[in-house]
Amino acid sequence: MYQVMIFLHVISALLLGAYVVFPFIAGRAASLSGAALEGFMGLLSSLNRVGQFSLIVTFITGGAMVSKVEVSVLWMIIAVVLLLIVGAVTGMIGGRIKKLVANSKAGANTATDAAKIKTFSWIAAVAVIIAILIMTNPQLLA
Repeated sequence: MYQVMIFLHVISALLLGAYVVFPFIAGRAASLSGAALEGFMGLLSSLNRVGQFSLIVTFITGGAMVSKVEVSVLWMIIAVVLLLIVGAVTGMIGGRIKKLVANSKAGANTATDAAKIKTFSWIAAVAVIIAILIMTNPQLLA
């Protein structure tokens, strides 16, 4: 069973890599308008949804495996906090994507929403990179 958990955990972590490239992709949103913007936001929304589902699987499989390995309490706390940060920020990204599409349809300015999506995506990317660093090197917090 442990092998299955590791497999699912690694696959989910690979899918979380979507958040590492998300800021670079989201940066293009400010230059689009109309139907192109709506289609692009659909892509970002799908990418965000895949990342959120993989975050849930990562959290569950990591929780199932943590009893099988010896890691410090500090490591566990930092791991959970980083995953919660990613979850919170990606939820905010999803809300901003919906708001940006609504503003685009209404003909309002979308630059502030695009900027917030990019900022939130940078926060998520940094948190995912730090989480991967912590997860692959638990001795750093021993």
